[in-house]
Amino acid sequence: MVTRARTPRLLSIVMAVVVVSAGPVTAGPPGAEAARVELVELPREFATMAEWATNRFDRAALELPPLRFVYHHGDRTPCRDRDGLHHRVDGINVIEICTTEPSFPTRVMILHEAAHAWTDHALTSQRKAAFQDLRGWEYWRNYEDADWHENGTEQAAEIMVWGLIDRPIRIVRIFQNTCDQLDAGYRTLTGTAPLNTCEG
Repeated sequence: MVTRARTPRLLSIVMAVVVVSAGPVTAGPPGAEAARVELVELPREFATMAEWATNRFDRAALELPPLRFVYHHGDRTPCRDRDGLHHRVDGINVIEICTTEPSFPTRVMILHEAAHAWTDHALTSQRKAAFQDLRGWEYWRNYEDADWHENGTEQAAEIMVWGLIDRPIRIVRIFQNTCDQLDAGYRTLTGTAPLNTCEG
């Protein structure tokens, strides 16, 4: 059985369609507000994480594009053998979730994948060039010619996680990861101060 429910949101993005069991996502009635976030087959714990992640962007006044979160019940194939993956499908930013563990690392992963959606949607060529000048990466997204941590898109997503998360964390998957370097990266990407405090 497919259920749809309106979920109240604290801030600007309306999570209008929630799909919690098998079945297609169906359109609302004519004239209804388009869904900004769709949750496809997400268990409650993962739906809460998705809402938390989008709320972090709300708090920072950073506008996300329409998102679709899809839960794959532990099948890692849609995520290319990772826990999560962001990509665009028919103009929608889709975040595939391929882990069954509702853990803190999964929350971080979901925020990271949402950050990919934000950077693809929001970064102008000028901001991307400024970020490249700051960080020194050669490729924005080229996993054949650059290691994961050397891709500009991954550096941006990790820095966005650091700046948006609701507790201090260490960023270890990219270099140039001191507090000051992460702070500078976040401000270059967004033009604003991070939500997270600078603690090293």
